[in-house]
Amino acid sequence: MGLFDILKSNSERARISLSTIIKIIVILSVAYALYFNLWRILFINLLLLVLIFIPTIIRKQCKVDIPTEFEIILLIFVVVSFFLGDYRGLVIQIFFGFALGFVGFALMLIIYLNSKIKPNYFLIFLFSISFSIALGAISELLKFYLKYYFKYQFSVGDYTYAITSLTLVTIGGLIASLSGYVYMKGHKTKIMQKLVNRFKKKNPNLFIQRAESPEEVIELINKGEKEKLEFKSTLRTNLYTNQPDKEVERATLKTIAAFLNSEGGTLLVGISDNKEILGIEKDGLQTDDKFALHFTNLLKEKIGDQYLPYIDSEFTKINNKTILKVECEKSKNPVFLKNNKIEEFYIRIGPATIQLTGSKLVDYIRNNFG
Repeated sequence: MGLFDILKSNSERARISLSTIIKIIVILSVAYALYFNLWRILFINLLLLVLIFIPTIIRKQCKVDIPTEFEIILLIFVVVSFFLGDYRGLVIQIFFGFALGFVGFALMLIIYLNSKIKPNYFLIFLFSISFSIALGAISELLKFYLKYYFKYQFSVGDYTYAITSLTLVTIGGLIASLSGYVYMKGHKTKIMQKLVNRFKKKNPNLFIQRAESPEEVIELINKGEKEKLEFKSTLRTNLYTNQPDKEVERATLKTIAAFLNSEGGTLLVGISDNKEILGIEKDGLQTDDKFALHFTNLLKEKIGDQYLPYIDSEFTKINNKTILKVECEKSKNPVFLKNNKIEEFYIRIGPATIQLTGSKLVDYIRNNFG
């Protein structure tokens, strides 16, 4: 067993131990600051304490499984914060606002995704900021009444500090909200994509697939084909002969395999290259259930059922015509398309699906799958 495997197998135990040690240190620091009336240090450490317990509260009260990576990032931040000197309070308050903004954004997004309401990302963005500001204001109120309880003598500087603290929390919430907004608008960095995918896999019950509205699919069609979006007129029917054609099926499967081997993407079946809505009725499979069964069997036979978790599909009605939307995530392992007794490897480059062979194939797999 290599060093990486040892670290991976013991990561959960190490995280729990580190978390416990840090919680004890922060609690002792809070007690020390309270005893000696070090108010600013006290409130900064209280924010840290809240941050540390957020994953535990979310896990127990909301039944949400927080990925280990999230907690490790948080714990590393807490440890680093002790070495920030005069900038410690500023950084912690911004990070506190960032955490609140992220939670607010995720909460609203999950609610939208599990309803039939079309997500309005700008409203989610506003709620996220409001969520962080509201909780930031509550924390300032708690500070005030805690000082009042201990008969602290207030000064003008205390009010200035309170507004400064709330401003820093707002900045953190704004950063989180903007990051979430940009991500949902399609500008997805690899780090964000990995963290989001990790969270989804840990909490599949929170991301029940919501049927897309016709307006959303039409909006997608109007964008036109690109690296992560492709149209296919039919799944199996050759429109020139009006007969089932294995090459037409293979063209669809090539695109899906390429999405899985690249950065994921969306395939719309029933849409021509010039954006005309043809519908899957052209394939003559009578019902949506029969179409779905045929499509699933093709995936199992030609790509492999082990890759089905990376593929989601749903039907949408537009002008009395049915469209199949296929969402593909990037696979953890290279995906080969079976063509008779030959296995072929495809990737996406721009709006095109490209086959790789020989040394190019070896290099791509080594660089992208490890």
